[in-house]
This record gives sequence, structure tokens and C-alpha cells, in this order.
Amino acid sequence: MAPIQMYVPSPVQEHSSSASDRIGTFRSFEERNSQQNHRPTFSEDDQCYKIVVDVEAFMESGVRFDVVNENELIIESCTENGEGNSVSRKGLYRRFLFPSLVSVDTVRSVLSCDGILTITVAKKATSDINTGDIS
Repeated sequence: MAPIQMYVPSPVQEHSSSASDRIGTFRSFEERNSQQNHRPTFSEDDQCYKIVVDVEAFMESGVRFDVVNENELIIESCTENGEGNSVSRKGLYRRFLFPSLVSVDTVRSVLSCDGILTITVAKKATSDINTGDIS
């Protein structure tokens, strides 16, 4: 279980604090708590798209992903923790739209032991895309 990070700002006297000071303090707090490695990354080359997502918090409950309409990837999971009468739920829902159609048959995924999910999807060859004549 990851440690809980808490932020307690130093005391600020109310008369010297403006709204912009408070917003700046909040933004500073958010920047400290947002970690780059928890954000999904998306890359591509000539043959495929690659998505990397940190799903460590959802490894016990499992992670599900689907390719929809040959151009969209959805990753989702839900986990529940409970002690006594208290229950907390955490959900994951990430949606990626590909700029071109993908080959659904070529989806590959790898989940590392530290919770990094890597999904690779081949681009659909332009010869595989059906183009119809308009009359």
C-alpha cells in the first residue's frame, strides 16, 4: 500500500492572504503531488501505437482493456478496500483515440511486476482499409 502524502501549508495570516496567493499555494501543492510516472504515455512509430500506464494500485483487482471501433482503446479497473464498516473505492478509466485505424488482432499487452502496463497496437495497413466508391 502506497503511503498517504499530506500537505500542511505554513500558517498564513488572513489579512495578508489574497485569493491569488491561495490559488498559488494550491497549484504548488498539486505540482508536488502529481508524479510524471503516474500519467499515461502515448507514442507511435510507422507500424504501431504504444501506450504505457501505471496500474500498480489496480493489480489485485485486475485491469481490463478493449479496442472499440478500430480506433479507440479503453482501459478500466476498480478496486475496493475496506476495514470494519468503512469501504473505499478507487476507479481507473482511461480512453485513448488513435489518429488512424488499428488492427485489433495485433493487440499485445505486458504487465510488469511493478504495475506498469504496456499496450502495443499495430496500425492498420492502408491496403486493409475498405474504401468505397461514391456514386
